[in-house]
Amino acid sequence: MKRLTAICMAAALFCVGNVSAQNNEFSDPFATPQKSASSASDRFLFNHLGAGVSIGLDGIGVELATPVTPYLGLRAGVSFFPKINVNVDDIDYTRNGKDGKGEAKAKLNKFDGKVLLDVYPFGNKLSVHVTGGLFIGGSNLITASFIEDSNAPIGAGISKKYNWGTPDQEQWVVKATSNSIDLRLRTNSIKPYIGIGFGRMVPKPNKRVGVACDLGVQFHGKPKLEGYATLTPGDSQHRWEELNAENFDFGEDFHKDVEDALDIIHKVNVWPVLNIRITGRIF
Repeated sequence: MKRLTAICMAAALFCVGNVSAQNNEFSDPFATPQKSASSASDRFLFNHLGAGVSIGLDGIGVELATPVTPYLGLRAGVSFFPKINVNVDDIDYTRNGKDGKGEAKAKLNKFDGKVLLDVYPFGNKLSVHVTGGLFIGGSNLITASFIEDSNAPIGAGISKKYNWGTPDQEQWVVKATSNSIDLRLRTNSIKPYIGIGFGRMVPKPNKRVGVACDLGVQFHGKPKLEGYATLTPGDSQHRWEELNAENFDFGEDFHKDVEDALDIIHKVNVWPVLNIRITGRIF
């Protein structure tokens, strides 16, 4: 009888130890058989928080991230470009038989907030992820102005073909105001994103710092080139008008070049994303 009791006690201790080991192994989304989490709170969602700083084709990025499950991660933040101004002097042009030298100025305006969901198909075994989400920011991607030569004024500038010479219709003309023609390139303010990458946005519990990277595209829609137009005659009203080769006359000296440039612009419907990120675990 004593021998039977001893055998039963040994079997019970073995079962309890086995169950305890399994509970420890799966208590944390990041846990591994070699190193497991010690807190029961690690069994719940959003149990860690990380931060990251990135640099790449989408500018400088700052993010906060949290794991949802071993297969999902959520992050939010901003990405932006520092102030970038481009000035081009001594641009040769001919208008109405007169040669002139103009000056062009352009500025890149890109600042986006973002919310992204990372999917890890292999869970904790491999840090490859597929990412989808939204970038939300301003619509005026590029603003530009052309400063005309006072010795070769552009004059009426860019006029709507179907309104020209028709007194009973509104006639909007993009022309030099204080010797400057103002333009802007607009995209959608909400830009869906899809991409792939490698690395954890929140490093595993046995690490404080990690490295991650992303490769993908933002879908910003068909870009629109707009000019700051004046209602003539009288110059009493102003508004932004979309410019295209079908409805606007850019003048015999410029029309073909502008038409070719617009064809290229309208085909660029995405903004590429390639970045590298330093990540850190806060808790």
